[in-house]
Amino acid sequence: VLSPNNANTKQNRLIKRRALARAITLVESKSTQHQHQSELLLSYILHAPSSSSSTSFRVGIAGPPGAGKSTLVETLGLYILNDLPQQQPKDNVPQKDVLQPNQLAVVCIDPTSSVTGGSILGDKTRMMELSRHERAYVRPSPSKGALGGLSSYTNDVTTLCHAAGYDLAIIETVGIGQSEIDIIQCVDLFILVVSPGGGDELQGVKKGVVEVADLIVVNKADGGLLDDARRTKADYTAALRFWGSGYGGNQNKKTREEWNVPPVLLVSAKTGEGISQVWSEINRYRMIMTKNDELSHKRKKQARYWMWKYAKDMILEKIMASKKDHGKATADMEKALDFGHVHPRVAASLLLKDLIGSGDDKESDDNESSSPNSRK
Repeated sequence: VLSPNNANTKQNRLIKRRALARAITLVESKSTQHQHQSELLLSYILHAPSSSSSTSFRVGIAGPPGAGKSTLVETLGLYILNDLPQQQPKDNVPQKDVLQPNQLAVVCIDPTSSVTGGSILGDKTRMMELSRHERAYVRPSPSKGALGGLSSYTNDVTTLCHAAGYDLAIIETVGIGQSEIDIIQCVDLFILVVSPGGGDELQGVKKGVVEVADLIVVNKADGGLLDDARRTKADYTAALRFWGSGYGGNQNKKTREEWNVPPVLLVSAKTGEGISQVWSEINRYRMIMTKNDELSHKRKKQARYWMWKYAKDMILEKIMASKKDHGKATADMEKALDFGHVHPRVAASLLLKDLIGSGDDKESDDNESSSPNSRK
């Protein structure tokens, strides 16, 4: 059912959509049995003859709360699905280099309450027209307390979407700040959305999310905010000139020469002004990255990142599960913290040794304390 080779009829699309929804629920589950089933499913998809990531593309959209990310996603998605089929490709662009998705998947990450543990999952209500489109699939996902703007299983969800035939996936993060950049580990192209009047040009040279963006969109460039949007674009454009070839979004020399700094575009998600230019830049970026073999290299680095991230999450889950077997030690350590008898960092180290064992700590300490001559 998750094969993209099924007949593209309305009935098959509905069947595939239901199967995809159930598969996503499976990979997001914390149940041990469901996690094992998820691993089997993801392994099957990876080795399935019909599964191919060469034609898939992932676009990440992030920005501060209230920047208009959801509205931008819907406007861009409707433009891709409705307007692109009516347009003829440009003569100077080869047909094979033009991204023409037949189906679109949108994954919206919604913040999870730190008080109740619940999520509203309300981003879909801002995409009413796109979510009803027969060739679009919009899936809200809770962040479940994960930092960085994504949920713990966003990478798995987009993998399932591609396997179900959605060759273009747009990932919208929760409202993020300057240091939350996990989105770059999950997408091929990262679009940073900023609001008019969001700061002076100093904001553009600050390290963090701006330096890893591939494209910067100044949204809400309409009505009374148009002048502010133009000033914001000028500020970011001027600030990015200081970076030059030091732009952190791409590491390949040829790619840096062709995509030196992220373009800054004026867009109105409300009126649709500038959306076609955003899509043109997405295609240009993909063409450059594919030509220089940077896209496959980027995905290999992302796969390693997610391997270690999953490993850390699994270790933490095992530690939390083992607290039941070490209830007295945990309670004693918390009591020592309450009375100020131990520093939190020292308490964490002692508790970790008690929960998972010290292993070869003594041997490691002996090696570290060996003389300089012996190290030589």
